Amino acid sequence: MNIQHLKYALEVAKQKSISKASRSLYMGQPNLSRAIKELEDELGIIIFERTSKGIKPTPDGEEFLQYAKRILLQIEEVEDIYKVGKRKKSHFSVCVPRAGYIAYAFAELSKSIDTD
Repeated sequence: MNIQHLKYALEVAKQKSISKASRSLYMGQPNLSRAIKELEDELGIIIFERTSKGIKPTPDGEEFLQYAKRILLQIEEVEDIYKVGKRKKSHFSVCVPRAGYIAYAFAELSKSIDTD
């Protein structure tokens, strides 16, 4: 199982059709069907029930899709945090009465943070 399999399964569930999902994913329907079947075989569960009106997730499939969705969201969060140039900076603001010693303390704190 790989990340792409999770994306495929979620798209199939969203579209409720393997052929619609394959168009959305810009891939051939036989290749998508094979990927879903390989995923089901690897996991030992049936993810989708195939009917004449399309497909729907089985109870095991529903559970799997919930995990898949959470995993992909976590991957996205990690990518957002660690991609080059996208690191979030922390900001710290304080409102204090005007006093020289407080300004001096924050200036010193700022110097020590900048050098770390």
